[in-house]
Amino acid sequence: MTFTAIDFETANKVKTSACQIGIIVVENGKIIKEFSSYIKPPEPDYFLKEFTDNIHGITKEMVKNAPTFKELWETISGYIINTPVIVAHNAHFDFGVLNSLLDFYDIKTNLPTVYCTLRAARKYLPRLENHQLSTVSKHFNIQLNHHEALSDARAAANIALEFKVR
Repeated sequence: MTFTAIDFETANKVKTSACQIGIIVVENGKIIKEFSSYIKPPEPDYFLKEFTDNIHGITKEMVKNAPTFKELWETISGYIINTPVIVAHNAHFDFGVLNSLLDFYDIKTNLPTVYCTLRAARKYLPRLENHQLSTVSKHFNIQLNHHEALSDARAAANIALEFKVR
């Protein structure tokens, strides 16, 4: 199994407000590369208190010297476009953020197939109390520092490996 798992944290509900990305590259069923970076959103006023206080704790101060997504794209594009599959938990959200950022910065590219571990968990683990990343991670004894992008991407990668990317 070869794929790239991604996770974004955002400063608010606007998909272009990404403030952190985590990337896990898996080749032949083994994690071979991990990458994480803060991202400077295009608008400094994007940060909402309920996100910084209650969700991920990332502040405007923490990203003020971070690269924008456009500046980061050269570094991360190979991980994202040179893989057969992109994996994410709640891929609708993370893929939506990715597509919104690509559109916002006018970056033209073809993206690979998407595999959603949330959808897989609903299908293959229907008896779980819920299918949140923390619950599915706990089911598989996967360590998780929830809402830290690299940890969330690593958890999604390990869940996909448990499901053997069916």
